[in-house]
Amino acid sequence: MSKRMKKIIDFVTNRWFIKTIFFLIFLGAIVQLLMFERWAKGLGSYVPRPEAVAGLLPVGHFTSFFGWIRGAGWDTILPAGLVIIIGALAVSLIFKRGFCGYICPVGTFWEYFSLLGRKVFGHNFKLPKWIDYIGRGFQIFITSAAVFLLLSVSLAEVASFRKLPYMWVADLKIIHQFSQPTFIILALVCIGVSFFFSPLWCRYLCPVGGLYSIVGMASPCKVHRNDEACTHCGKCAKACHVLIDPSQTKAVNSNVCDGCMECVKACPERECLEAKAFNRIVIHPWVWTIGVVVIWLIIWLFFVAIGQWHTTITDEMYRQVINSGILESTTQGFF
Repeated sequence: MSKRMKKIIDFVTNRWFIKTIFFLIFLGAIVQLLMFERWAKGLGSYVPRPEAVAGLLPVGHFTSFFGWIRGAGWDTILPAGLVIIIGALAVSLIFKRGFCGYICPVGTFWEYFSLLGRKVFGHNFKLPKWIDYIGRGFQIFITSAAVFLLLSVSLAEVASFRKLPYMWVADLKIIHQFSQPTFIILALVCIGVSFFFSPLWCRYLCPVGGLYSIVGMASPCKVHRNDEACTHCGKCAKACHVLIDPSQTKAVNSNVCDGCMECVKACPERECLEAKAFNRIVIHPWVWTIGVVVIWLIIWLFFVAIGQWHTTITDEMYRQVINSGILESTTQGFF
């Protein structure tokens, strides 16, 4: 392989390149949704409603997802949310917490500021181990509680929940809340925390990320260390954005590992740190990255091909709901 080709491959499979692409796609979907709302209110020309904004409603779509696996049937009203969840679970099952590390736009937003902190200080600061253990345990607790509550929702309630007009426009409701003072203050706090530490929302609070991390523990793919080749130079730990020290273990089994491959790339010793499947098949960093993206795209394209990505709600129905005043109501809804 020529040096030029290697540089091209390294660039297009760089985690930050992939994350930024997905982040911009999602940001574009939000802008498109707002333009669709303007059209619905008679303030602009027609723009199709994007389906990717389903990512704004994880709890609502997980309600539908758990209802589906329990026998409530597929959500034909807003199927994109189910597709996103299935894709995220599939990626996590094969490539650890890969959805969080490569695709999730919320995590990417916080990690931008975490990266900026590393550029300024040379590293992110670590919290004391006992605080870290409590925080990670808390995430598992709220994840377990959320799963329990979602599984306890009756199938009849799941079926009726999908038909709620509020659910259809809850994504717009959330976007409108972005400009509220409370949200702005919370966002600034999270930005500041992410700047000094790793994104603590992803590490300690996000129940969706907690579920993906639990699923990722079953992944057959993980980073392995050859103790004989390791010089304990510390470069792998410095490169890890989730504050894992691979030099202290033979295999990275941590639930916060998102398979970013930065530790493998940073290791100066040949065959010291390697990603492997089933403890034996070596996975090159660029292959890992491509694997995450390919799995995600295959699942998305499959559901697009069988007609289970786009909503069955007509534009006129959306127009009626948007103009009904439901977005201005104080009802929060369950999404």
